[in-house]
Amino acid sequence: MPALGSGAAEEAGTQQRSGGRERVLMFGKSRLVRGLAAVGAGALILAACSSSTKPPSTSSSSSSSTTSTTVAGKPLSGGVVKFSESPAANPTYIFPVNPGAQQTLYNLSQFINLMWPYLYAPNPYQPEVDFAHSMAYAPVYSNGDKTVTITMKHYMWSDGQPVTAQDLVFQIELIKGAGANWGGYTPGEFPYNLTSYKATGEYTLQLQLNKAYNPTWFTDNQLGSLQPIPAQEWDRLTPTGKVGNYAATASGATAVWNMLNKQAEDTTTYTTNPLWKVIDGPWSLQSYGGASTPDIFVPNPSYSGPKPYISKFEEIPFTSDSAEFTSLESGPSALTVGFIPSQDIPTRSTIQAKGYNVFPAYSWGVDYFIPNLKNPTYGPLLSQLYFRQVLQHLVDQTTMIKHFMFGYGIPTYGPTPVYPLGNPFATSVEKSNPYPFSVATAVSILKAHHWKVTPGGTDVCELGGASGCGAGVPTGQKLSLSLLYSSGSQVLDEETALYKSDAAQAGIQISLKSEPFGTVVGIVNPCLPGKATSPTCTWQLGEYGGISYSTEPTGGALFLPGGSLNAGSYDNPAVNTLIKEIHTSPTLKPYYQYEALLAKDLPWIWQPVPDGIVAVDSHLTGYGITGQFTGTGSYIEPQYWYFVK
Repeated sequence: MPALGSGAAEEAGTQQRSGGRERVLMFGKSRLVRGLAAVGAGALILAACSSSTKPPSTSSSSSSSTTSTTVAGKPLSGGVVKFSESPAANPTYIFPVNPGAQQTLYNLSQFINLMWPYLYAPNPYQPEVDFAHSMAYAPVYSNGDKTVTITMKHYMWSDGQPVTAQDLVFQIELIKGAGANWGGYTPGEFPYNLTSYKATGEYTLQLQLNKAYNPTWFTDNQLGSLQPIPAQEWDRLTPTGKVGNYAATASGATAVWNMLNKQAEDTTTYTTNPLWKVIDGPWSLQSYGGASTPDIFVPNPSYSGPKPYISKFEEIPFTSDSAEFTSLESGPSALTVGFIPSQDIPTRSTIQAKGYNVFPAYSWGVDYFIPNLKNPTYGPLLSQLYFRQVLQHLVDQTTMIKHFMFGYGIPTYGPTPVYPLGNPFATSVEKSNPYPFSVATAVSILKAHHWKVTPGGTDVCELGGASGCGAGVPTGQKLSLSLLYSSGSQVLDEETALYKSDAAQAGIQISLKSEPFGTVVGIVNPCLPGKATSPTCTWQLGEYGGISYSTEPTGGALFLPGGSLNAGSYDNPAVNTLIKEIHTSPTLKPYYQYEALLAKDLPWIWQPVPDGIVAVDSHLTGYGITGQFTGTGSYIEPQYWYFVK
């Protein structure tokens, strides 16, 4: 991210973060996700990797550091790690160049990455890139920051072929071939901000940019998308057809992407399809269990990096957080790594007594629900700022944190995470609530905009149009909305029930419906031409939990028109301008303006973030599994974990 301007941002927040719901993940671009494993009801991921090419002026790692703790003892070879998946949010997709509906933490950072790692891995302890554990060295910027040179470390594919720069070229071609269907798509951003890309050597990729960008932003939010994929195996037009150079043309790249996407939709063939056998990551998929049985990984004997200590890694599915907690209560033999749900935090000492180390997992993200501004019936109303203010005034974050999270949570007032304390992005904006909970205020706003308010009943618009309830809102429209949210989390069940009750006091009737996380993400999707999404875009309010950033919390994919994660079709010209300024600015000034504007303009309706409490077998340790997680993409790397006596 761009450097700080004249001074550091204020410290914001005092509580631990991450827990209770799933998320979307943003890595290099954006991804749906939340928490390390499943501390949430839903989540996407927006990942980014902090560059150190121009320290300290472009470093985004000035946040307070978080150190890991280790368990004393000699690493043992062997052992099985049983890792908790998020409730009702198991991995559902295997192809790295994924469509938007599959842009989830559970696919990208806890499944696909085990077989095909990202070129640049995030640091699990603070929001920055971990070049030491990455497949490439830090990128080099030259030509006035318009040329980027990437030198890869030497890795091998499981078929004996080297992982080369041409594999990155192939990935870029497939991303372009996917177009708006790619989960990281944002108009004008990677790879559309490249004027050329080519392999200048077996392990060297050179990118020419269409203008000078801030190197940290470009590394964080653009190069984080790079992920070598096997051109020698996947550049085909049919699953068993001849390998060629089809992706070199636009039409060929689209055809190859369509074929691979179609193959990836068939989860029953994940362990038998030869396409998925050629990997460069530390883990090979032995068994895919979906929502019913574990996904089982074993070490890839051809992996070029550090060989895993453990002999097997199992991802265990659960239908609810209570079911996962029951497994924790059985002890480490049933579940090696799990999460204590918010409602069970008071009993965490009993989990420790079972043989676990228990500590917080901080989420580098925010929570919200999304208003669909393109809904054919309620889109015009949801597009009115006054009505989004009404919806926000009805969110009782204090009660949610106190009674549903037992105080282990933090309110959300804008697009920036407040943890780690002192991070350069969070200002006082993230500590002050511009729309505090108040049913009376919500009622007052509605009456001022010509709504007949009937507490406990259903409000009706008495004067439609711009001079009344808002442009496109007809006289007689009723305030009866539906909220679709992710199942499996008791905290989210309680939050949505409270919201329904509070909204009813203002005459707004909210009907609730819960579905598994993947189902919700598949429905709550941007209404974009040419994008596989809900055909009529009829969802009204959607909540999968929140977004987890990998490092820099910028929002191109979230808030720019056409962005892959701009599910609500939000479009504010002032925000669009600030996002573009963030990309090139040498300071954080435009970011702070962006942060303040979004806190007031409410593209999302902000929700509190539950803290995550992680339980790890007291005999398991290693890089990324001990200490305090920042939740940077929840990018698990079990090849570094090991048991001790």
